[in-house]
Amino acid sequence: MSTNYSKLLIASILVLGGTAQAGTGGSAGRIRAAVQSGSQDAILAEVERAEYLMCPDCVNVVTDLLDDERPAVREVAAWWFARRPSVAQGFIDRSLQDLQGSDVKHARNGADFIAVFRNVKYIPALSTALARTDLGGEARAHAAIALGRIGDKSVDSALANAMKDGDAQVRLAAVQAWIAVRYQQGAAPVVQLVGDSDANVRAQAAAALGEEREASGRTNLEAALATDTDAVVRRNAAWALGRIGDAASRPALEKASTDPSPLVAMTAKAALSSLH
Repeated sequence: MSTNYSKLLIASILVLGGTAQAGTGGSAGRIRAAVQSGSQDAILAEVERAEYLMCPDCVNVVTDLLDDERPAVREVAAWWFARRPSVAQGFIDRSLQDLQGSDVKHARNGADFIAVFRNVKYIPALSTALARTDLGGEARAHAAIALGRIGDKSVDSALANAMKDGDAQVRLAAVQAWIAVRYQQGAAPVVQLVGDSDANVRAQAAAALGEEREASGRTNLEAALATDTDAVVRRNAAWALGRIGDAASRPALEKASTDPSPLVAMTAKAALSSLH
């Protein structure tokens, strides 16, 4: 997202009024000072303080934050614009264009901006970006997360396909997004990822199966608990088996209760008490 966006919208801001209307004591100057300090906490605080503030200078300052490398800063900037629908639409339109472009950071930032609005009408654009093989993994991962934040069940197909992506960060984001979807029922597409080549993906997949109590993942989880070289994966597998609660997992959990990792052993013992 370009820092020149404010120029596209300055006319609409002037229509709203060139005089700042104070909300909770914020000001463009205070936001600018926070930015110059380099402190993320200060930036978040000052943008939040200016929640009800409206002035052209404020738009210029907050617009620049939409391209910040810190996700939390981009998030609060998008949140600020979300409270100004007449101004935000121009940024939404540009974000949708960025999702169709080739610049990874612009597409990433566009996905993050759109996610704040949690509107189902942006699902097709995000799903298309997620499926693009010519777009970098970071941008596609953020498109997946944005779909999860929208949270409608209609995103399931796009996320399930993304779990087969060749980029680990996309697979990881797809699993994270899956469990963020409202009224989610099960996690069958996630089962295959318990044996993924990436440990972070395996750990997240095991956790997701437990979160959704996906019974079809029991065998894979037991195998991971017994053989995975990563202790976090084994711990998550033990926890997930406890959540599923099938008594058939007792032998696997009993064996894991003596795992070399105290965290895995402790989790396995707790999981045993949850079996039916």
